[in-house]
Amino acid sequence: MDQTSELNVVTEKIIGCAFNMVNSLDSGFLEKVYENALAHELQINSCFVYCVHPIHADLP
Repeated sequence: MDQTSELNVVTEKIIGCAFNMVNSLDSGFLEKVYENALAHELQINSCFVYCVHPIHADLP
């Protein structure tokens, strides 16, 4: 499988998980609820997930 095809498969999986999550929840929750729900949905579908990953930024 070439890189573009593999990327398309992963993209479809992520979008599908996002749609499932959005269709399962009502609106009005805090962002953290949606973050956790999407992470859970992705994990159910065999995706490795970092919920919060620290980054280093050099600020002046």
